[in-house]
Amino acid sequence: MNVEHLETIHDPRLAPYGDLTGKRGHPDAGILIAESRFLVERLLASTLAVESILVDNPAKVPDLPPGREATPIFCLPRPQLQKLVGFNFHRGVMACGRRPDLTDLRQVAWPDQERLTLSVAAQVVDPENLGSLIRASSAFGADALLVDDRCGDPFSRRALRVSTGHAFKIPIVVATDLLEQLENAKSLGFQLIATALDETATPLKKETVRDPRAALLFGNEGFGLDADVLEIADRRVTIPMERGSDSLNVAMAAGVFLYHYCYML
Repeated sequence: MNVEHLETIHDPRLAPYGDLTGKRGHPDAGILIAESRFLVERLLASTLAVESILVDNPAKVPDLPPGREATPIFCLPRPQLQKLVGFNFHRGVMACGRRPDLTDLRQVAWPDQERLTLSVAAQVVDPENLGSLIRASSAFGADALLVDDRCGDPFSRRALRVSTGHAFKIPIVVATDLLEQLENAKSLGFQLIATALDETATPLKKETVRDPRAALLFGNEGFGLDADVLEIADRRVTIPMERGSDSLNVAMAAGVFLYHYCYML
């Protein structure tokens, strides 16, 4: 591997790493930044394009998988690197990757199998909640994740860290029109299952038959799913709770629902 040693933060090839605290994950530029050796390794192992790797010491360069040998690798002394990114970054390795360009469920390369699970996040704004939901969706076997444009950024630095790189492992579709994509999900054969705090909703334990294609809809941390989303859903389900609890954190609830539909049915 060839590591290019740089001495200035003004090299234009380092522009994606500049002032990371003042940027929102570069959504308009179509790129993302993975921080830490662990996340960089998961990015390299994914199908996403990797623009470059930046380290403060050549010894920190991760092993490059087959096909990644030509990835540009830059080395910048730690004081310069920290000045570039705008904070005290001690992990010593980061990478710039290309965001997936998925805006429609019909673009997803669905597995050729009878059972499919789609996870849907609507207006989940907190990056930690969204990152945890991404991680749960991937870990419990969802085949894709649909997020609307009112969600937090699934490829922000914080969401990527909380997802532990699972955002690189599961197809993530970012929709500008959630209702349109839910109609597309129906046309693909998915049953839309809305999770809701609703006395008329079916208790989860009574869901004993698995739909071949199930889309699980998770809503905003405060108010849940919008009325128009609930209306388009095929049915509503809820998690009964004890001791006066009326809700769970959205990512925790998503884990419960995903485990039930992906493993228990």
